[in-house]
Amino acid sequence: MDYKALAANVENRDGFGTQEWVYRVLRAGIVNGALPGGMQLKQDEISAALNVSHIPVREALRQLEAQHLVTIHANRGATVTELSREMLINCMKVRAAISIAMLREAIPHMTEEDFAALDAILDEQRKVSDTLASEKLNIRFHEVLTAKANNPIADMLMEIIQANINRYLRSGFYGDAAEREVSVVEHENILAACKAGDADEAVKLLQAHIMDAAALIPESVR
Repeated sequence: MDYKALAANVENRDGFGTQEWVYRVLRAGIVNGALPGGMQLKQDEISAALNVSHIPVREALRQLEAQHLVTIHANRGATVTELSREMLINCMKVRAAISIAMLREAIPHMTEEDFAALDAILDEQRKVSDTLASEKLNIRFHEVLTAKANNPIADMLMEIIQANINRYLRSGFYGDAAEREVSVVEHENILAACKAGDADEAVKLLQAHIMDAAALIPESVR
């Protein structure tokens, strides 16, 4: 694995401590699929490629383990965590539950500026065809949609869940033009309900939107 290439695609190292930088490099590789589920992560190889000691690599792996992105095996090192279909569906259920609670809390506080920001994201979603760009816009839409819930703990949990889910949904969801179009239309419907102040309709649509994506989990995931 070319860890140097992964590092080149991560934010400038300046401003990060060594452990944080190593964590960001490995996390980006896992989330983007460059480091697939089941792959062994060798500390010696990572340390040499990134020109850092073993200590920040070991601590970065522990940080990733806490997010369920890495599994550390006693006496056998670390591997990228593989999720089963059942685990992924459970992730989707948790994501839906947190998201609809946040949205219900956010709707009374949403402003015209929030709606304009969401409309702008939808416009961008219709223009892009790149898989990773589509994924980033989708994540951004959901972040802005629930931002006025002002719940940093929920935000943190959602980031972890997204990181685990998206690496399995990327090809079938973000990489498929027809599915992207369906997603944008559903986003538009959710936003319309929010603009109307209809929280019941908005959360119903959001829950269906999230759980429909479970059908796009690749058949290869068992």
